[in-house]
Amino acid sequence: MSFDMTNPITFGLTEATLAQAASWQKLIQVLMTETDTFLVASVRDGDVVPETSALPAITLLLVAEQGTLEQPVGIASIEDGEIGMAILKQFQGAGLGHSLMSALLDWANETGLEKVWLDVQIDNEPAIHIYKKFEFENSGAPVKLALPTGRVTTLQRMEKILNRQEGEL
Repeated sequence: MSFDMTNPITFGLTEATLAQAASWQKLIQVLMTETDTFLVASVRDGDVVPETSALPAITLLLVAEQGTLEQPVGIASIEDGEIGMAILKQFQGAGLGHSLMSALLDWANETGLEKVWLDVQIDNEPAIHIYKKFEFENSGAPVKLALPTGRVTTLQRMEKILNRQEGEL
């Protein structure tokens, strides 16, 4: 089943749950055919499973709906302060990344995170544009990384210090 792109589609955000695991696993499989971005963290971190953290974490799904058809078309998460985000190519450029980032940052502020960060490929101009709109700033020097696909990419770490709650120094 696929969307009729000539008719209106509505979008909503929902917190990922185990009940949706199969649908967001399918989404991730499709996203992995569109980009090798999902390989970055495992290569960057040496494919080591990180220790569990006391920091809060969340995964959001961007869900598209049209008639009786409903399926996730994007995913975003914060874990240990690291933001990850991906949207299917056919839905990019419509402001959906902005909506996902807004929701993630709202959640991060509500849960008291002091900062969030991400690694972005320096040739991913649409993503960099979104991050700069949200006042992310470059942190450190760019780093070259060889992906299992054989492609070499350069990553730039970007960070955002979150707003302090009223009453904090």
